[in-house]
Order: sequence, then structure tokens, then C-alpha cells
Amino acid sequence: MTSHLPPSARPTADGASPTITHLAAGMLGLLPFSTDVYLTAMVDLGRDFQVEVGGVQRTMLAFTFGFALAHLFIGRLADRFGRRPVALVGIAVYLVAAVAAVTAPSLDLLVLARFVQGGAAACGPIVARTLIRDTVAPENGGRALSKVGAIFAVAPLAAPFVGTFAAGLAGWRGALGTLAIYGAVLLVALWLRLPETRPPNVHGAERVTILRALAHCARTRAFVVGCLALGAGYGALYAWLTTSAFLMVDRLGYSKVEASWVYTAGAVGFLLGGVIAMRLTRRLIPRHVLRIAAAAVVVGTAGPLALLLSGHVHWAVLLVALLPYYVGWGLAQPMATAIGMRPFPEMAGQASAWLGIAQQVGGMAFAVVAASLGGGLATPAIMTIAALVFTAVVFMPVQKAPPTA
Repeated sequence: MTSHLPPSARPTADGASPTITHLAAGMLGLLPFSTDVYLTAMVDLGRDFQVEVGGVQRTMLAFTFGFALAHLFIGRLADRFGRRPVALVGIAVYLVAAVAAVTAPSLDLLVLARFVQGGAAACGPIVARTLIRDTVAPENGGRALSKVGAIFAVAPLAAPFVGTFAAGLAGWRGALGTLAIYGAVLLVALWLRLPETRPPNVHGAERVTILRALAHCARTRAFVVGCLALGAGYGALYAWLTTSAFLMVDRLGYSKVEASWVYTAGAVGFLLGGVIAMRLTRRLIPRHVLRIAAAAVVVGTAGPLALLLSGHVHWAVLLVALLPYYVGWGLAQPMATAIGMRPFPEMAGQASAWLGIAQQVGGMAFAVVAASLGGGLATPAIMTIAALVFTAVVFMPVQKAPPTA
């Protein structure tokens, strides 16, 4: 499976090689960095264009819609042309769109630029997950993805403060400008270090349409559980990310720095969840780790809701209350991905794409509901509902996968 790879890209006994691990982490980091870097600047963006929370949320939803839509063909392209060319072209387009977003003279053009940027960014996680499936034995997939997740957690950890600092220098345009820098650095790293990992003995995947791939994958309960778990788990996160700045800054009166601490602590929780997942997978199968994560996800959403219903909450208290959710999501995301992708080595790109679509559709659905209810207390309420859906999904029985076609 790995003899065609250069030595620096071959897996170790514990999972993916350092080269694959670090490049995959950088590509996975595209999504959280692209959304988290201007969270505190969203209020300024709204004031600049004279729109409320729903208007500002268009910039985030456009990114997410483009991100989800691109999954319909990027996975198939990665199976047909290879992982390396798809990654390089995608990140190049992302860089151009990032520059267009920074210089956008109107909200409509900013929304368009973010849509294109989201579509290009989709190549990051699709290719990253596929690299792991290509180069790591299936029984080590959960551990390898947890390690990658722990590294890419640096992106949401740093993004709020990087964005707040950049916005202090150049407003929301400065915050979005950091994405151009991220894209340029990642493009150079991929050009210099990314090998082609598509197995040479895999034939026919490029002829499978995206809908046929879905029909094939959906016959396996493990894939369905992975999709639903990712959609519900990310739904709680995305509802928070797209509406919480208005809750914390406008309604609760937190400063932007205080709000940044809340976001950054969440990233620390995600990082901690990834580290814990690496240890748990030495003794437990991914499905059991998912069920442990469910308890943390429910506590980390119902707790903040209860606190906010009781009245004004200090930012540090809210930070602590949200932490279990982030730890649970750090545990859950790599496990759900590993469960969903494991049965499909012959079409890893397409399976990765559909898992990504499920995650983004779930995120958008819960976020739109939270925004339509005006944010505020509706945000933690919607997060709690998403957490309960996640819990119901991960306790579904998962039978052994049938032989793949």
C-alpha cells in the first residue's frame, strides 16, 4: 500500500509519517482558520456595511455553502487525477479568493469571494483525510486522524487572537487578510513536500459518479453513522461560531479580547480532545470513543444554556461551561471520520467528500435556525438540540461493513 511513496512520506508504526501528518494538519486547518479568524471582527463588518447578524452571517454561510458544494466534485477529481494536483490547484484558487475578499468594495462582492474561497478550501480536508486513508492501515486510522486533529487545533487556537490583532490594525479586512498569508504559506509547503499518495493499484474509482458513490457508501451503516455524527456535532459548533459574537459582544457586553479568550479556550478543548482520543484508541475502538464523546458534548452545550438562562454570565464562567463540548468534539470528529471512511479504500476521495458534505450541511442547517431565531439564547438552545441528535446517532448499532464492490 505504501511502497510507492518516498521514505519521508511512509507511515510509521504509530500512524502517518511526519510529512503526511503535518501537511494534512495544515490542509485541515483551512476550515477553522477561515471561519474563526474574523469572529470578533464580524461586529465591525456589520457596522461597516450597516447590516444585522443575518447580513453578516451571509459571509460565513457563503463560505460554508461553497465549501459543501465543492465536495460534490473534488473527491472525484482527487480519485481521478491524484491528490497532489487537486491540492495545489485548490489552494492556489483559495489564495486568489482571499485577496478578492480583502479588497471587496461591497457586501455582495465579499459574499461572492467567500463563496469561491469556501469552494477552494474544500480541497484541504478532502485531500487531508484521503492522505491518511491512502497511507495508514485501517486499524490505525482513528489514531492517525486524532494526531492530525491535535496538530491542526493550532489553527482555531490562534485564529481569534490573530484576527483580533489584525482587525485592530486594519479592521475586518486585516483579519481576512491573514487568510491570504495562510494560503500562500500552505501552497509553498505543498509544492515542496506533498507526494502523490493515490495507490497505483486502484482502478475504476474515477469512473464512479458522485451519486453512485453515495449510493454505494450509504449501504454501509458505519458510513451513515459517520455522516450523521459529523453533521450534528459540527452543527452545534457552527451555530456557535456564526452567532456567538453578537451574543457575547452586543448582548452580554464582553470585550473583543474577552470573546477571543472564549474562542481560544474552545480550541484548547478541541486540542485536548484530540490528545485524549490518541490515548483512548490504543484501548478502545472508535465507536466506543464516540460514545464517550457524546457525554461531553451534551454537558458542554446544556451547561452554557442553563447558565445563560439564569442571567448574566462572566466570560470566564461561560468559557469553562463550553469546554466539555469542545473536548467532546475533539474526540468525536476523527472517530466519526475514521468510522465512515474505513470501508472504502477504493474510493477514499469520494467517501471523504460525502463525509465533508454531511458535516457542512449539518453545520449550515443548525446555524440558519439559530440566526433565524435572532441568536442570543437561541444559540445555546440550538447547540443543545444538535448535541442530543449527535448522542442519538452515535448510539445507533453499527454492523460490520459488507464487502465493497
